[in-house]
Parts: sequence; C-alpha cells; structure tokens
Amino acid sequence: MKKKRLSLRRKLLFACLPLLLLYVVGEFAARTFRESKGHSPFMSGSFRDQRIDLMRRGYPSAYDAQLGYVPRAGFASAENRWGTQVSIDERGLRANRFQVEAATPPSMRGVLAVGDSFTFGDQVSDHETWPAHLETRLQRPVWNGGVFGYSFAQTVLRAEALLPTLPLDTLVVGLIPDDIKRCEMSKRFTEVPWYDVVDGALVLKNVPVPDSDDSALDRQYVRKLLGYSALCDLVFWNVAPQWWVGDQREVYVHARGVGGVIAGKLLERLAALCRAKSIRLLVVLQDVAKPAAWSLADGAAFVAQARQLGVECLDLQSEFAALSAQDPSLCTKWFVGHMSAAGNAWVAERVAAELRR
Repeated sequence: MKKKRLSLRRKLLFACLPLLLLYVVGEFAARTFRESKGHSPFMSGSFRDQRIDLMRRGYPSAYDAQLGYVPRAGFASAENRWGTQVSIDERGLRANRFQVEAATPPSMRGVLAVGDSFTFGDQVSDHETWPAHLETRLQRPVWNGGVFGYSFAQTVLRAEALLPTLPLDTLVVGLIPDDIKRCEMSKRFTEVPWYDVVDGALVLKNVPVPDSDDSALDRQYVRKLLGYSALCDLVFWNVAPQWWVGDQREVYVHARGVGGVIAGKLLERLAALCRAKSIRLLVVLQDVAKPAAWSLADGAAFVAQARQLGVECLDLQSEFAALSAQDPSLCTKWFVGHMSAAGNAWVAERVAAELRR
C-alpha cells in the first residue's frame, strides 16, 4: 500500500514543534532565573522596557520635572517588579497599612522618612517596610517618602518639597553609600537632576528633567515585541546589549569622590532648613549585605561629615558589620537583595530607640 506523504504545512509544523517546546522551556527557565534575583517572574509587560528606562516602566512611578520621577499617586497593586503589595497614596507616599495617621489626634506631629529603595521598601509589602514598622513602634504617623533609585541629591530635594506639606516634627533621612556615588551621575536608568559645584556653591542642573516617555527606542517595533519575552530579553541583553537597549544606562558627569563633596553640602543645607523649622533631623546610614571597600569608606566619611555638622546620625552600617561578624546568617535573614521584613524590623527598632533618646 502506498504511504501517504505529509504535506509541506505538516512538515513545517512537526519541525517547529521541538523549537516551540525548546522556547517554552527556555522562557520558563529565564523567568525562574529572574525570580532567583528577587524580581516578579510572571509580570505582564515588557522586560526590555525595564532595561530602557527602569524607573519609569519597571516601577510604579510617574514623571516629575524637578525630581525626574516620583511614586505614582493612587497606585495599589502587586503587579510590579517585586510581586509584593505596593500602595501609593494621593500624595505620592507609600502607605503603611496600619492607619495610625487616621487614629491620632490632629495635634500629634509625625515623622517623615525619606531616602532610596531601602526606605521605600523594595521587595517587601506595605506593612513590611521599616517606616511601617517604625509607625507601629512609635504609635504616631510615619510618612514613607522614600523613592527607589534616588541619589542623595534627589532625596534632599524631595525632603525639601515634602516638609511644608505635612504636620511633622521629625525628619529621618535614610541612605546607603551608593546614594552618594549617584550624585556624580546625570543619568541612572533615566534622566535625573544633578548638582555641580561652582565657586564652592551648589548649582542644580538638568531641571526641568527631560521626559523620556516618547523615546526612539519605543519605535523599534520588532525589539519592542520581543521584549515581552524574558528569554529574548536575557539573551539579547547579554549578547548584544547596545542593539537591545541603546545608550548606556549610567552617565557620570563628575570624577569619583565629588559625590561626597556634594552630599556634604546638601546635608548642611538640609540641616539648616530643619533648624529653621524646629524639626529634629536624624540621618540613618543603612546597611547592605556585603558592602565593597569603597562603600564602607564612603559611608564612614559621610558619618564623619554629619557629626562634624552636628547632625544626629545612626550608623547602621557599622552596627550590622559587627552583628553579622558574630552571626553570618543575618546576611540571608535580613536581606533579599534589599532588606527583608525581618531586616526592616531591626532598622525600625534601632531608629525608634534613637528617636526615644
């Protein structure tokens, strides 16, 4: 009996099935790899977009002409790069979920916390950030004004903008040493405001910050479509990053070390503002799991600057170094890239103890 020959369409189908299966396995592996790095593996949206403009597309953020970007007011979802519950109120502040603010009398003054992703609470839910833990310990309002990716310059600008809008008597400024180095950049994943030092004085640059919402990279339609695949993103990012995402993500405008000079001048300015408004200022140098030598040096130098200015400073970098030397498991218990809920609880406990002094 004569065998029936397969049609060309079926031949192509059978040839493509193994390739399709291989792609599915690769896509699952790529998403699992993302999860191991602390990112949400099954987010909807473009993975390439996160690399093009991380602050605008990978995070719940909105354009701001003065600061570059701020948390997106009214956002409340677990659909973000971490897969955790993130709620932003109408003022652009992260919610704490305990409603202490609503339960306290109008005469009670609160605490404003500003800083970077460690203050905002990357990778944890609303009630697990250190400002949320601090609110339960103090039993008075603590407003979380932290913003992912901020330099120390952006942190100070945000504090200056928020201070007149809230009934507070205490400002807590959280930072990690990398925030000081970020003061040397004009771009970090997206355009940012930056300071130059002219004749010993700070001069703000790149304001209004250019809005990157309409980029030539968005009109590269084939790459835009491929960007929804975690596998394609992982492959092209490692094989042909320039073709995949275009320009470099970090642009330095200052030599190494200038960031420390700028940070010192900004801290002096912020301290003067707090004194004029009778607001207590506490600077908290936060810890990272495995700091590099430059990070330890920059952190120590900043603490010395703060104390020389008479600014109250809590050095958690040194405290954590001592604790983790005795118990190395704290590096995994208190960190998931950023700080875990347990790590944030420790930060809040130390900040609360300092504020009660």
